[in-house]
Amino acid sequence: MKPGKTDSAYDVLRRSILNGTHAPGAPLRVAALAKAHGISATPLREALSRLEEKQLVVASPNCGWRVAAVSFEELSDLETARLSLEQQLLRESIIHGGMEWESDLVAAHHRLMHTPQPIGREAVADRERWIDAHDSFHMRLIAAGLSAWLRSFYAVTLEQLQRHHQALLFHPDSINPDREGRHSDDTLDLLHAALSHEHHTKLMQAALDRDQDAASALLDEHVQITMSIYRSVVNRGDG
Repeated sequence: MKPGKTDSAYDVLRRSILNGTHAPGAPLRVAALAKAHGISATPLREALSRLEEKQLVVASPNCGWRVAAVSFEELSDLETARLSLEQQLLRESIIHGGMEWESDLVAAHHRLMHTPQPIGREAVADRERWIDAHDSFHMRLIAAGLSAWLRSFYAVTLEQLQRHHQALLFHPDSINPDREGRHSDDTLDLLHAALSHEHHTKLMQAALDRDQDAASALLDEHVQITMSIYRSVVNRGDG
């Protein structure tokens, strides 16, 4: 079935928020969006209302819609929720995952290893390629978890985290206006560490080795690096 105009508008706007095309806090003016995407105003307004329900955009009286802002407090809250969900589901996957789970995880890792990091890449297609490969890897890690509800909550959390991750990568000035769109050397080092192939390889190997404690510790380290990046952006040095 061909998607309706509102569904198409929703998909376009959701993607543009999650891939960082629209920075956190940026205005989403209906007239400008209609011109850019060739979609009429009514389905755009309906799509924006749906995105507001998903907490990806916010509406203000007489001011229209904006992309939801990011903050250290919200990122910390989301990462805490993400870690709790992912660690539980990964432990279940390590216990119950069979040959198919292992094969899918190895395939997802292979794809991630052959996907260039998005740091320094402005093309939206490059960003989306990394997002898809990276998130697919983490979803494969937990795919053998027993709770479908926990997997669903994890997917929602991951979507909200995407806004923050894209802000850290491409819109540091939405977090700290003094950034002027640039990263310090320290921040760049942390970004490369967070996205490194080596860290994801260790995580895969711990899962395949059925080492629950090592895998859980690596996930915790993954989250702590992200929080360190945010602190680095807020407290920018001369780098």
